[in-house]
Amino acid sequence: MLRTRLRNRVATLLAASALFVGSFITLGAGNAAAADWTFEKSAVSSDGSFTIAAYYQGTYAGLMEWRGDPLPGDPGDAFRVLDRLSEGWGMEASMISPVTGRVATTRGHSAVYYSPWNTGDLAEGTTVYIQLCAVKGEYSSCSLAYSGHA
Repeated sequence: MLRTRLRNRVATLLAASALFVGSFITLGAGNAAAADWTFEKSAVSSDGSFTIAAYYQGTYAGLMEWRGDPLPGDPGDAFRVLDRLSEGWGMEASMISPVTGRVATTRGHSAVYYSPWNTGDLAEGTTVYIQLCAVKGEYSSCSLAYSGHA
C-alpha cells in the first residue's frame, strides 16, 4: 500500500514536471518570436498625425500611418498600414480608442503592399490610440497603443 502511494506521487511529480517543462518551452518560443519585433513611434505633428514603424530583426518591415487632417490625395481621420518585407508576416493596426472597431490590415496580400485607408469622421481634437501588430496566422507581436489626435 505504501509503495503504491509512493509510485502515484512519483508519477504525479513526473507528469507535473513534464507539463512545466513543456509550458516553459512553449512560452520561451513565443517570447523569442516577439523579441524579433520592435516598434518606434514618430513625433506627433501639429495636426495630430503620427506613424508607428515596425522593425523585424532590426530591418524596417512596415508601418502604421495616422492622418489627423487630409492632405492632397490622403483623407483625414484615417489610418493605413504598409508591409515592406516578404518574410511571411503582415501588418495590422487597430484603433483602440475611441472604440470604433476600425482595423487596417495587409493580411492576404504580398509585400510590398499598402492597405486602403480606414476612415471615419471624428470630432476635431479627439485623442486616438492606435496599436500596430506584426501578424502571421494566429500569432502577433504588437506595439503599445500610441496616441495622436483628430
